[in-house]
Amino acid sequence: MLLSLLVYCLTGATLFFLGWHVNKREQQSLLKGGVKLPFYSWEILSSLLVFSVVAGARYHTGFDHAMYLEQYQHLQETGDFSRNNFEYGFEWISRLFAWCKIHYFFYFAFWALLQIGFLYYGLRNHKHLLCWVALCIMLGPYFVTWMNSVRQSVVVCVFVALIPLIRDRKFLLYAVIVVICAFLHKSSLMLLPVFLLCYFKIEDLTPNRWLLLGVLAAFVLVGSFPFWTEYFMNSRWFLDLTGYSNYGNLEDPNVGGTMRMVSWGPIRISILLSNIALVWFYPQLKSYFKDDNLLPYYFILSFVGMCLSNLLMNTTHFILRPIDYFLIFNLIITAYLLCYLYRTKNIIAFLVVAAINFSYIFIAVSKAVYIPTKTSEPFLYHLFFCPSY
Repeated sequence: MLLSLLVYCLTGATLFFLGWHVNKREQQSLLKGGVKLPFYSWEILSSLLVFSVVAGARYHTGFDHAMYLEQYQHLQETGDFSRNNFEYGFEWISRLFAWCKIHYFFYFAFWALLQIGFLYYGLRNHKHLLCWVALCIMLGPYFVTWMNSVRQSVVVCVFVALIPLIRDRKFLLYAVIVVICAFLHKSSLMLLPVFLLCYFKIEDLTPNRWLLLGVLAAFVLVGSFPFWTEYFMNSRWFLDLTGYSNYGNLEDPNVGGTMRMVSWGPIRISILLSNIALVWFYPQLKSYFKDDNLLPYYFILSFVGMCLSNLLMNTTHFILRPIDYFLIFNLIITAYLLCYLYRTKNIIAFLVVAAINFSYIFIAVSKAVYIPTKTSEPFLYHLFFCPSY
């Protein structure tokens, strides 16, 4: 438990400092008549390195880590996967690493580098958010989620970097990148219809906070009584379409196939409270960051994620997986909110929002230690060279 909390907190603090420092340097440069710092500034490169090392050194942190490790080691030993339905891009890269006899530390560090690299690249013009994004990643659910769904999480982070293409209506480039990403995870193709968002007037999709809260409440209510989902779950079309039917035993309730009921524990309550806070403060964010024309896109995608995750909470693990493409924007809007509350010196609200979002990993790790289950134990961080600790 102590190792896990030390790793999460120290990594978060290190990334926070690097994000804060690069933003401070950029603001000083702009005040002196200079230009914005490039993406390859030393603080950002250091952030990518730190995150990659921490991710690469893990052992069975993330539910799917054991599967990826087993597949990679089998590939090194036999020259082939024991599973034959990985996407071609992922397979080719894995074969290259295995052919070069590269240790799995570097293999996992590489995928983590892509994750954090694409996210930070997508936020390269929003350096004021990086310090808060870093804390949310390490103290919220995002790090373990990325360490679990390795391939899809790379595409999720690429999606963040594609939002300017939606705003600017550059469909061809957007479509090409999405199709390329499908070679890492087939579910990437689900992002093609999202491009239609650029043909709507975004402001009309985000009316007053009370209406949005009412819509969110309706999704929470319906999702709490999921009697209707058995008809949805009887069809495998969705799993087949997205490639999730390729995964192991779909009859395992932790994997997919059967219904589950998620209790209203502290983690789920904290996530819902965070959702409410994001909706409540959005008008202030829109006013404060009035020159940021990406914020409305981030928010509407975040709101879709909130609603869908609450609606489908009591279905199965793999029905929820595609929603990660929208939930990543909860991370970004939370960073906006923390930045806004800090800058406007709204200390009480800042502390409440920070406590709600940063308590997640403490609750999850404590639960894994004191109430260990198959789904909670992957939150514990182990080092690959001493996996028993």
